Parts: sequence; C-alpha cells; structure tokens
Amino acid sequence: MVARTLGWIAERIVAGRLAAVGYYRRARGWPVGAGMMRIWRGRSQTPRILLVPQELRTADPVRADEIIAGLHVFAGRTIQAADPFAATPPSEDWQEALAGFGWLRHLRAAGSPEAAAAARGLVEAWLAAQGREHRSGWQPLVTAERLRAWLAASGLLLAGADEMFYRRFARSLWWQLRVLDAQYATLAPGAARLSVLIALVTAGLCLEGEDKLLKWASQRLGEELERQILPDGGHVSRDPGVLVGLVLDLLPLRQLFPARNVTPPAAILTAVDRMMPMIRFFRLGDGTIARFNGMGPTGIDLVTTALVYDESRGSVPRSAPHSGFERLEAGASVLIADVGPPPPARYSAGAHAGTLSFELSTGRQLLVMNCGMPAVNRASWRREARKTAAHSTVTVADRSSARFVDRGPAEGAVMSGPGRVAAERHDLTLAASHDGYRQRLGVTVHRVLSLSAEGERLDGEDTLEGADQPYTLRFHLHPSVQPVPTEQARSVLLLLPTGEAWVFATEAGVAIEESIALAMPEGPRRTAQLVIEGRSGEMPSVRWTLRRLDRPQPPLPRDPEPELPL
Repeated sequence: MVARTLGWIAERIVAGRLAAVGYYRRARGWPVGAGMMRIWRGRSQTPRILLVPQELRTADPVRADEIIAGLHVFAGRTIQAADPFAATPPSEDWQEALAGFGWLRHLRAAGSPEAAAAARGLVEAWLAAQGREHRSGWQPLVTAERLRAWLAASGLLLAGADEMFYRRFARSLWWQLRVLDAQYATLAPGAARLSVLIALVTAGLCLEGEDKLLKWASQRLGEELERQILPDGGHVSRDPGVLVGLVLDLLPLRQLFPARNVTPPAAILTAVDRMMPMIRFFRLGDGTIARFNGMGPTGIDLVTTALVYDESRGSVPRSAPHSGFERLEAGASVLIADVGPPPPARYSAGAHAGTLSFELSTGRQLLVMNCGMPAVNRASWRREARKTAAHSTVTVADRSSARFVDRGPAEGAVMSGPGRVAAERHDLTLAASHDGYRQRLGVTVHRVLSLSAEGERLDGEDTLEGADQPYTLRFHLHPSVQPVPTEQARSVLLLLPTGEAWVFATEAGVAIEESIALAMPEGPRRTAQLVIEGRSGEMPSVRWTLRRLDRPQPPLPRDPEPELPL
C-alpha cells in the first residue's frame, strides 16, 4: 500500500512539472497571433531566392494528373474543386496535408506547363485565403513543411511567372519565415523542433539577407541533434519512424551549406551517418520498419531512397543499447525486441507501453507484429494503440506497463512506467525483464527469447515474479497470416501466403482472438492474435515455441508414357 501511494505521488509530481512547462511554452507563444502577423506583413520584404533545395521524397505522376484535374486526395479523403482552400475540409488531416503543400513535389516532377500553371494557381489560392480562418494551416509543423515545399518547387513556380506573382510569393516566404521563427519557442522538446529548425536553416540558406537567422538556427539545430540523436543513432523518443524523415530532410540540407560557402555545425554532418545504420537495424525482412513507439505505415520508397545515400553500407548492428532495442537475425528470420525503458518524460508524448514486445519476420513475410499507429486519424486510435495490450508481450491485470498524462498541456506524456529494464544477450539468446508493474501490482516481468542458428525456430519463456496476478500473453499476427486451430488447444498452425507454415506451440492453452493491424499502408485491417491467459500464482511461467514446418517435397516426376505408334 505504501509503495502504491508513493508511486501515485510520484506520478502527480511528474504530471505537474510537465504541465507547468507546457503552460510556460504557451505563454511564450501568445504574441504570435493575427495582430503580429499583420504587422509582419506590413513591413515584409521581397528577398531573392538564391538556391533551390533538392526534394528526395518520391513523386507520383498519377498524383500530378489528379491535382491538375482538380482532384485533391489527401489523408484518405477526396475533394473535387478548382480552389480547395475555399472548400469545406472533410477532415483535419486532409486540411493539414493540403496546407503543407508537400504534394507540390508531384507537380514539380511532372514539370509540364500544365503542372506549373496548376501549382501557381494553387499557391495564389492559398495567398488569397490567408485572411480566412486556417488554424491547422498555421501549426508549426505545417508551416515548416510548406516553407520547404515552396522553396523546393520555386523553380517550377517562378519559371514563366510574372513579376507580380514573384513579389507576392517572395514576400509570403519572408513573413512565413518570421512566423515560424517566433513559433519555435512554443514547441515541446522532440522531433517537431528538429523539423522546424531544418525549415529555418533551409530558408536561411536559400533566401538572401537571412545570415543572422541562419547562424542562430544552424547552431540550435546542431545542439538539438546532439541532444536528440543518441550515440547508437536512435532518436531519444524511441520512435524508429523519426529517423527516416530526418535523414530525408538533412541530406538536402547538407548539400546547401557548401553551395553557400558556409560551414555547417559538425552535428549536422555526423547525425546522418549515425542514423543510417539504425534505419537498417529497424528494417524487417519485408522491408517495413518495426512498429514501436508510434511508428506507423512504412513508406518503402522513402526507406529505399534514404538507404541509397548510406555511404558506409556496413553491416547491420546487432544491438542498440542507448535506444533500448535488440536484433536477432539468423537464416531468413529477423526479430527485433524492445528492451528499453520509456523515453524521458519531455520526449515521451508518442511513446507506447510496449516494453519487452517483439516483431518477427521470416523471409519477406511479417509473422508477429505490434499493432502500431495508423497514418490518418491517429488521435482517435492513440489511446488504444499505446496500451500494452496492443503489443506482442505480457499484460498484467489488464493494465499497461506505463501510465500517461490524460489531459492538459502535457497530455500523452509518460508519467510512470518501467524504471529498470535489464537485458542480457548471448549470441541469439536474449533475456530481459522490467519492473513496470512492481509498484502498482507487485510483479516483475521476465522474458527469454532464443532464435535457432538456422532461424527456423524461436523459443520463448515469459515469467511473472511476485504477487499473484492475472496476466495475458499476446502475439499479434500480420493480416496475411492465417491461424488454423488444431485438435489440441496447445498449438496453432500458421499459414503464410508464401506457402510456408509455422506452428505455435505452448504448454498452456492458446486461443485465437480478433485483433487489428493499425500500421498498414491501406489503413487499419482486421487480423488475429494468439492469446494465453493465466495467473502468476498458479502458472508463473509460460514456455512457447514458434517453429517452421518443413515444406513437403514435390512429387517426383513420373516416367513419360511411351508414345503410341502412328
């Protein structure tokens, strides 16, 4: 009882500190309002565009044709309109995608006169809509994306444009830069700061007369990269998806510095080199990035593009001790396990309660996974996706191993969770434990994973040490994996679309229940999960095995029958 009370007090202290910091950031951001923006527009300048940054994200000519035809498809929603900024947005995700102008890369890649005219027309429509209410369009991340997109597409937009369009376009760039500079102080620590700083540095290099801003933003970006990119190359938030976006934003930025004869901070040059091996580390056999701590659907094209620029092309790391992950790889099998504590509270707004969870792929097929996060409507799924039950690990007493702030400016931050996560590895055997349930429920969770040298067998053991508590052991399956119950309730046959078959076997009874795979490219999909339930007082340890079945040998060809004489 005393331990629970002390734990509750500690949670309240953490939540109170995070809330106080959040209110302070909001207060610093009050001057950035409509009045201040009108003042900036009144004294705006018309800078020259000196450089055009490269855009590494892939473009789709079909999307360019749709935009030219007035068909605007974003975040799973579609609107047919010549001026989409005057239309009622079907969702906030759609509105943010439209206002971010990331889709300009499709028109830029098309490069046709029709694409240039459509791009200018939509930029002019946005300029005309500035006086309207566009809250989502002025969020710092959306403004940063729009600033980079306009600069990257400036060659297309300004080729053949009249002087009036150039002046309006350049002035808008200038005061959007001022707004973004002022908004930086309101940002919480994390990847959002890096995105905004990258946009500020990019604009400082590409626009004339921004030397002072460039010096300040470059120094800040170097400091943030040193603070957020861990020595092993992972991000402090423990979200693997952050790495891919950062690499694709930093690579063009590194090329701009020598073009302006400016020396960049060393951290900008070395951050990419540290992150590249970690992208390979988190990549499973099917090409996707492991779904931990907010990772959504993997853009296979984005990962492939990022890895093309990997100059080291070295071997994939086996361990990421600073990030808290381990990778077991043998034969055609790859297993990635989360063996680290939650990130620091100020970086934990997107963290999940998935300690000791794992994902497993065989060849190019994902077998066991976490639910992940969807690409759109993330807010509606956020609460469920962050629970321990949405991960392939043990849940005790139907509670998550971490607790989150549920309201206020620090909403979503981790206020309590595993404080000590121990991991020990010997070749292809990993033993780990965490104390996320110790204070509240008096239980410590242990997990042992052992992959065979051929990669065709995974042996596991999950143990609960301490008080008698109910628990649930879950293994979420990929939607393409078909579970088939056997006559014995202690095993399940898993049929893969590749023709392979695996067997899940356990000492205890195993059930097949419904689940949902959120991080799918086409959106959330119904899937299945293998579930083992018990009580730690009666069955403190559960052993289980995932084993690949030998493929049946094809029948031997029969001797051809003799031809009949004509």
